[in-house]
Amino acid sequence: MKVARPLRLGVSIALGAVLAAALGAQSAGIALTKKAPDTAIAAFPLNGLAHENIASAIFLATTDATGSPEEGAKAALPWALEAYRLEPLVPKAHAILALAEDDPEKRRQILDAALALNRREPRLQAVVLQQQVTDADYPAAIASLDRILRVKPSQYNELFPVLINVFAQEGAIDEFANILDGSSEWHGRFFRFAATQPSALGNLAELRGQMSFEDEATDQTLLRSLVREGDVATAYSLYQRIAGSDATDAVGAWLNDYPPFDWSLTDEAGLRAQPSLNGKELEISVKPGKGGVVASRLMRAPGTPFSIIVDHSIGSQGALPDIDVVVKCAGQGDTIFEANLAQQGNGYRIDSLPSDCAFIEIALKARAWSGRSALNENIEAVEVVRR
Repeated sequence: MKVARPLRLGVSIALGAVLAAALGAQSAGIALTKKAPDTAIAAFPLNGLAHENIASAIFLATTDATGSPEEGAKAALPWALEAYRLEPLVPKAHAILALAEDDPEKRRQILDAALALNRREPRLQAVVLQQQVTDADYPAAIASLDRILRVKPSQYNELFPVLINVFAQEGAIDEFANILDGSSEWHGRFFRFAATQPSALGNLAELRGQMSFEDEATDQTLLRSLVREGDVATAYSLYQRIAGSDATDAVGAWLNDYPPFDWSLTDEAGLRAQPSLNGKELEISVKPGKGGVVASRLMRAPGTPFSIIVDHSIGSQGALPDIDVVVKCAGQGDTIFEANLAQQGNGYRIDSLPSDCAFIEIALKARAWSGRSALNENIEAVEVVRR
């Protein structure tokens, strides 16, 4: 007994020392898991999180080099498998395992199991999103995008192109209307992005007809983009809804909130047009050697014949030839009519328009000749009158 007690004590001390060393190695491994996962594994080979981080690094490097997430996943597969074996609750490893799986049904099974454990890991959500888009499961894809961007709003640059592809699909509007309710900061960013994407304009206009984006700049961009893409009729219908009681074809008012159906006014060095303080006149300012369009707007083509009348009180007869009225059909390059203010008489009469001219553009051009005085004149109104 006297011998056994020291022996048991010695064994206990030895086991304690081994356990302390193991725990110390594990603690060091945990500390190094993110910053130096290879060192962490050397310190504690059973560190599953370190294996996951190495798998993630290999995945990212290979994907960048090949442009293929699937190739990146296959290169990282051994490390991801070991990470999963050591630490089954590793979401990045789950994502890599799913991407590396060629069988669609097995991939879905892996993703379903992984999602049951973790719905916040962005890379796992991205793999789920890819699968949902492949399966044309657009309601689920939209919900996945919403989850990703709420957790990682900085990823909108990478994910918005994917979202646009989903958004442009027929029948996607109702799902987006349910998600894009303004409850997250990324919603407004997406509207602004979509307003510049030709493939998304039709659906975005339809969605804007159902709800407000609460952003005048997005509305302005959407209207201009629709017109630029040739869908003037849709843009005009949307303009009437957005502008409400202010939407009018009477071109006399110098409203410029929603061009091109309100006035587009030039504001650049040496060439400028702006409403007067009371909004009843258009102030035109052109420096010597400058010239061009200072104001323009679209309107529905009136029935012919009609006249355009420019109301002004320009006293200088020398200034009248330097301000022109130009009329074109929207989206067409040929000029239907052009004349300066000195030629106005009782108005500029237009007897006919091309049969496909549903909207016309009325523009004012001004110039100031080099070596002469600057042009600073006011226009009271531009009226379109049926004859």
